[in-house]
Amino acid sequence: MSQLSVKFNLEHAKATLSESFYDIDVTYNGDAHAVVQMKNECGHLLIWGDVAQQARDREIWHGVQQNQQPTVAGRSWLFINLLSRTIYAGADLYGLFPVFLYQDTDNIIVSSSRQALVEMLGRPIALNSNAMRCMLTFGQLFNEMSILENTHHISASSTFSLSLSSERLFKLKTATLSEAASRTTNFSDAVEAVVESVRSSINNCQNPMLSLSGGLDSRLILACCEALNMKLPALCYGNKHSADAKIAAELASICNIELFTSSDLAGNVTIENSKRIALAGQGEVPIHHAHALIDASLVAATKNHTLLTGTGAETYRAFYYDRGMPGFSAFGLKCLNRLTMPRVERYITEEYGKTARTAFELFPEYAEQLQAQVRELLQALNDNSYSAAQFADNFYLKVRAARMVVAGQQLLDEDYNRTHPFLSPEVVSAIGSLPASFKVSSAFHRKAICKLSPKLGAINWDKTSKPLNKGLTLFQRYPGLASRFGFGHFFGKSSIPMFEYQYNQDTANNLEAVLKYIGINEEKNIQSCYSEMEKSGTLAHALGLTAVWQHLLMN
Repeated sequence: MSQLSVKFNLEHAKATLSESFYDIDVTYNGDAHAVVQMKNECGHLLIWGDVAQQARDREIWHGVQQNQQPTVAGRSWLFINLLSRTIYAGADLYGLFPVFLYQDTDNIIVSSSRQALVEMLGRPIALNSNAMRCMLTFGQLFNEMSILENTHHISASSTFSLSLSSERLFKLKTATLSEAASRTTNFSDAVEAVVESVRSSINNCQNPMLSLSGGLDSRLILACCEALNMKLPALCYGNKHSADAKIAAELASICNIELFTSSDLAGNVTIENSKRIALAGQGEVPIHHAHALIDASLVAATKNHTLLTGTGAETYRAFYYDRGMPGFSAFGLKCLNRLTMPRVERYITEEYGKTARTAFELFPEYAEQLQAQVRELLQALNDNSYSAAQFADNFYLKVRAARMVVAGQQLLDEDYNRTHPFLSPEVVSAIGSLPASFKVSSAFHRKAICKLSPKLGAINWDKTSKPLNKGLTLFQRYPGLASRFGFGHFFGKSSIPMFEYQYNQDTANNLEAVLKYIGINEEKNIQSCYSEMEKSGTLAHALGLTAVWQHLLMN
């Protein structure tokens, strides 16, 4: 995505006769519409985000002129009131294009990315130890916590106003409502909504390119392109021996589209690679994040395109559904919320608990504080107008996708613009209001792909190692049932992964410095911490974070 940052000099802002109280830096990635600027005698408006949602820019411009602070899908904005010396800003509806607000004694910076913020400041920013503990515990951050000190991560339908003369922050938070709560759609309506959203994404951007993997999200976008008779080039990154890479190559070949791949296809950890990820993500993206796999050669061959990404599609087949049992479709009935809502909340808590349990043992004095963050999120999103299935959708969309997934996608923002077909309000409403039976075992994706492009349905699915159109066994359909009967793992990728990082001794040694920085229990020595994480299976997660943090903690 084209990036922007605006720095406000507080001394100049207080001087009523001076107009030079802000500096703007904008980087365009081949599409000037990605960042739009409007200006009159009253103020200066900057809008950025998903180019497929440009039509909403008029709503933003009209809103700020009427002293309103709108939140719209896909477009975030910053308005500088030149008369009152006040900053107004708003993040898009789903937090895909967050706003970063940095404040110190001399400057205020508003930016579209962590990287652009640090570049505008001109010096490194210290990492927040509370945020680091949260990432080590849950693999992501929540709410407006930032990995950078003195920085707010304004996201998902949030707006703020800041008077530069008083330096007081007035924050207004808008509830992120689900359009799915009051209606029911059918399969054909949902498929049509996705196809039309893909059409809009392609028609409203320059140099469109598909980010293609072996998964279902990008395959469904490709199926929409086939139905629309639109041929796009594609890129794929990751281990060339992985099922993802092999399936992506098959998909591209059968559709006769050009596929660009990485040269570093083994997923090796190198100092250069980890440093690049550290500087681009500023510590919030571990080296094992899927979007960190892209290498310099692939970027050089494909940069300045607009990537059509599958972000948001996983919302409707998230890990809550992948644990499905017979009868899971009942989670879509609001009349059963009393029985089903606690179960979904437990699924969410247990999913985060995979990495959390070991972290709680490493720093028990912070355990309650960290656990409370997840409880507060569950309570904040629990709305009686939702079914348990819609609650799961909303939690994933507003919490998981908006912070963990988007953080990874921002790694690519320096070189690409991006558009999100699955996160237009029409698609969110249409798929979100489908019966829960379409969400278990990726049913909507599988059926939609086979309907739109039967030839894509004939290619293997990496979760079953058989053609997508061949259906599922009982235990593949209900992996929770298989687990209950002790038959092991029947869902998720079991073939060669996209990456198999081997961390070097330097990274392992730096783990000690990281643990000390975040306040590890002094009674524990580094060897016992290392052993505990290795035993619980969370060591790779910790090393993946350490690999990037080590570059930032040295500054």
